[in-house]
Amino acid sequence: MIKTLKQAALAACVAAGFVAAPLHAAVVVNDAFSGNWKDADRPNRGWDIEVLQRPNGDKILFLYSATYDAQGKPLWVTTNFDIKEFEFQWTGKPLVTFENGSFAGSETPVRRDIGTVDVRVDSCGEINVSVTPNAASGLQPVTQRLVPLQSLVSGAEQKGPKCVYETKFTSCPTGSVAGALPRSCVLSGAITRDITLTNDTTWVLDGLVRVGGDNTNSAVLTIQPGTILTGNGATSDYLYIQPGSKIIADGKAYAPIVFTSPDDGITSDRSPAPKDWGGVVLSGNAPNNKCPTAPFDCRSEFDPNLRYGGNNAHDSSGVMRYVQVRYGGYVFAEGREVNSFTFQSVGDGTVLEYLQAYRGGDDGFEWFGGTANARYLVVTEGGDDSFDWDEGWSGKVQFALSQASSGLGEDNGFESSNQNQNHDASPRATPTFANFTFLGSATAGDGIHLKEGTGGRLVNGIVSGFDRSGKACLAMFNASTFTAAGTPTALTGVLTLDHTFLNCATTYRADAAAPWTPQAFFTAQASNSTASAQLDGFLPSATSPVRTGGRLIQDAFFAPAPYAGAFAGAHDDWTQPWTHAVPR
Repeated sequence: MIKTLKQAALAACVAAGFVAAPLHAAVVVNDAFSGNWKDADRPNRGWDIEVLQRPNGDKILFLYSATYDAQGKPLWVTTNFDIKEFEFQWTGKPLVTFENGSFAGSETPVRRDIGTVDVRVDSCGEINVSVTPNAASGLQPVTQRLVPLQSLVSGAEQKGPKCVYETKFTSCPTGSVAGALPRSCVLSGAITRDITLTNDTTWVLDGLVRVGGDNTNSAVLTIQPGTILTGNGATSDYLYIQPGSKIIADGKAYAPIVFTSPDDGITSDRSPAPKDWGGVVLSGNAPNNKCPTAPFDCRSEFDPNLRYGGNNAHDSSGVMRYVQVRYGGYVFAEGREVNSFTFQSVGDGTVLEYLQAYRGGDDGFEWFGGTANARYLVVTEGGDDSFDWDEGWSGKVQFALSQASSGLGEDNGFESSNQNQNHDASPRATPTFANFTFLGSATAGDGIHLKEGTGGRLVNGIVSGFDRSGKACLAMFNASTFTAAGTPTALTGVLTLDHTFLNCATTYRADAAAPWTPQAFFTAQASNSTASAQLDGFLPSATSPVRTGGRLIQDAFFAPAPYAGAFAGAHDDWTQPWTHAVPR
């Protein structure tokens, strides 16, 4: 009976169309908060709470309680309202009941307003509800501190097992100051000691926030799963991990770490947009062909005061796993950009997995030298190249998805260079990039853009829909790039492309001085095809040739994936549930 009443209340209140209130916080209210919550101070009182997802990413917070009216008769009350992603508190929401129905009847119950309710979510273990009845209801005001209900059978708390917000916000710790938003703390300048950014706080980056010095005053920055970090409203706000220091941003699939615009996920008079802040930069001590010898003096293109580079291929800059970077990508000037994710001489001791660049203003991922490896990368509607490398990067990547939009300035899927000033600099860029799906648009650049002497092993790919006039699925430029590949009859070089499907309005393009054509390069290698990949969104259909169109890679880093593209089939959507707003 209670379940039936709850379902009826939910349907009726959703139809009523309640509206959300603006407030921003670190706690992300999701279905981990769904369940039964009891009044910590009054026996046999409490609320049933449900968090429901809307298709646009917003949610509905639904509350239901079976209580008593002024005469002691049973009364059930309910409310629900839309909430934005990072809101945690709502005031003045209508509290209603429904009358003139019967248990087995077919009549439509009539809504009766009985007051308003305020709700504040503090942690996985505490939600506060305050009811202000109207005079006609005859009820008395009540404030309740709710805690998860214990199961009558097991005695265990019934809070969501995937709820990560274990503590509630109290104050900003030493080294930070209170921000303008509720439960926010501002970080600025240099961090020279180990610290943990807890998920009870919205952390605000103010300008360049550096972790450690240049192999001095090294520090470890730990970020808890589910933590929200924003810019401070200036587009040049960004996080920079110095050589010798580390970031441990180890999120969960159900609780990713989110770097984003201060206007994201709240009710605001301004929508978030690309370039609302900078991005995340990791710098290390791995090799780089722009500074291959001591003192290894490579300089960041966006700030020449910041150095990177070294000779330790196995250097570690820490862990980034289940991390989103939204609305980043600041451009200081032409050629001086902070990307959503920037890796400068990062070594292969670093763990980079399940990372999404969402609507960034510049590249999604860019590697400046180094040996860093990565898995499960997503670029959604980027403002420039999805995956960019130069300065001799030689890492490995498996499973990558790029989805272009229209009108955001997006450019190439790959933009691949050895080094722009010295095309044959050593060590040459020779990454292995496997199992990638790149979906373009009528405004995007080239799907694969190879230039300036790059090497690389590109395997098991799908490139489709890069249909802008003058662009192509596969573009090759500079004699040094062709030399890196060899010749069409002797592809013995360090640049290869095999087991890949190309399907664009124009398949190939090159500069006029090319010694041979990209078509010759493509068709001379194993199992390449210009047939349709037959995708349903980004997933292969049941009859798609890509499902058996790849090859196994004989390298311990790579998982067995003998198919072309990033996904094995319709049931292999590894973008769920940790990404944000991936078009399907």
